[in-house]
Amino acid sequence: MLLVTLALQPATFVARLLPARARPRVTRWYAAPVRHGATRAIEPLAGEVTLYCREGEAWVTEDGCVKDVVLQAKESYRPPPGRQLLVHALHGDCMLEIRVDE
Repeated sequence: MLLVTLALQPATFVARLLPARARPRVTRWYAAPVRHGATRAIEPLAGEVTLYCREGEAWVTEDGCVKDVVLQAKESYRPPPGRQLLVHALHGDCMLEIRVDE
């Protein structure tokens, strides 16, 4: 009688044998209204973040960075990944759209 023993290979070896599937790209949109004179914290988000100022004027400060950004209506800004942002509405109410590409 002949016994055949199958040994499971490590996942990395098996992964090289199977065709790689690309992970689908996911885009999420968030709305972040900020009332005139108020400040809103935006926690770090996973992925590439883009802020769009749709209305008003926003002052954006990044946690741990000395550079501040002022966004007018119809302007956008792409902060470095993994940072908390503070957004302050300078003139009138501000409406931000946040796009996150994962």
